[in-house]
Amino acid sequence: VGGGPTGVELAGAIGEISRYTLARDFRKIDPSQTRIILVDAGKRILAAFDERLARRAARDLEELGVQIWNESRVSDIGKGYVSIGQEKIEAETVLWAAGVEPSPLARFLGGALDRSGRVKVSPDLSLPHDPSVFVAGDLAYLEDATGQPLPGLAPLAMQQGTHAGKGILLRIQGRPTHPFKYWDKGMVATIGRRKAVVQIGKLRLSGFPAWVMWIGIHIYYLIGFHNKLIV
Repeated sequence: VGGGPTGVELAGAIGEISRYTLARDFRKIDPSQTRIILVDAGKRILAAFDERLARRAARDLEELGVQIWNESRVSDIGKGYVSIGQEKIEAETVLWAAGVEPSPLARFLGGALDRSGRVKVSPDLSLPHDPSVFVAGDLAYLEDATGQPLPGLAPLAMQQGTHAGKGILLRIQGRPTHPFKYWDKGMVATIGRRKAVVQIGKLRLSGFPAWVMWIGIHIYYLIGFHNKLIV
């Protein structure tokens, strides 16, 4: 459930495992007959990506046997089933990748909340009604220059944490704080064997070149030469 990068990568990995890795490991069952359904409430998967990249990712997933159900909102999940509207799908394994509910702490801060329960913050990440309190990461709601909410990604949370820390120091020193500016490092999603989609600034890549770039990025951020070499 959830057609963002996490859901796409999970669905692709399961399709890869069932159709290639485990395909010949059993005598009486055929893992390649595994039914994998990727459910998303939006009009397409990878909504934050360029539409062309999203279409390529959908094709790659379908080649791995993944069924994509767009504009399908999950209404209930129980033991052995998932309900989409009035339709019930039998499913022993359900993986949730459609985001998380913000911490209940948000309701006690006294500020305005968005539809999902995140705290609406000032440009410097402080509370509009209490500048001594800063909110960062998944709990904070802030829009970019185009009016779109900033994504719930780890790089954003890390940058906001650093900015909030600097903001606290400036408050202690009695100096004015600065608006937060998000540095978008791009987005990557892998789809099974030797396939991925990459969006960094104006750069758009898909297929094998994108997969190679994904590997390079991940190895670059590993700590220690030995770890990088082993991976």
